[in-house]
Amino acid sequence: MTAGTTARGAARRTEIIDAAIEVMAQVGLAGLSMRLVANQAQIPLGALSYYFDDKSDLIAQAFAQLSDREIDRVVATAERLEPSMPAEQLADLVADMIIDGFSSPPGAIVTRYELVTEASRDERLRPMFEAWYAAMIPALSRLFRGIGSGQPELDSRTVMAVMAGLEIDNLYRPLGPVDKRRIRATLRHVFTAVIALHQT
Repeated sequence: MTAGTTARGAARRTEIIDAAIEVMAQVGLAGLSMRLVANQAQIPLGALSYYFDDKSDLIAQAFAQLSDREIDRVVATAERLEPSMPAEQLADLVADMIIDGFSSPPGAIVTRYELVTEASRDERLRPMFEAWYAAMIPALSRLFRGIGSGQPELDSRTVMAVMAGLEIDNLYRPLGPVDKRRIRATLRHVFTAVIALHQT
């Protein structure tokens, strides 16, 4: 059994990947090096070879870890969305998920977009990015189908496009109180409009 497959090794691998996520958020993929990750994780550089074959392997595993966490967050939120809820309540639940994503963990959302860009160049990363959509669309479609939508998947993709836009619009600076209010107001407007469309 290797260092990366024991329970302690798995926990250490997660810590190292979290360190890599923070480094990527600070310097981007172009500036990422195994030495920087080792320094951030406070381990000897040589110890990284116990957990990762090379830099590409580290990037792929970081993407997988981010993807898994994001899917867990998305599914947990989606399971709380019910057709009987007012539009504002639905919007606030989704807004809370987006706002939380800017700080859980630090740098994760910046790194996620770095890795999404990398997925346009590396086919190995694409299935993990697509898994996010595969988790969210059925859950949102269930919601809009319950509301009476004849095009629940289209409604879902519309909401997801707004969510992605809100993340990108706020990616370049720390999220402040005004930004959070704007995110909430935008999603309330979108949910209110989409639901009203199917209730007329």
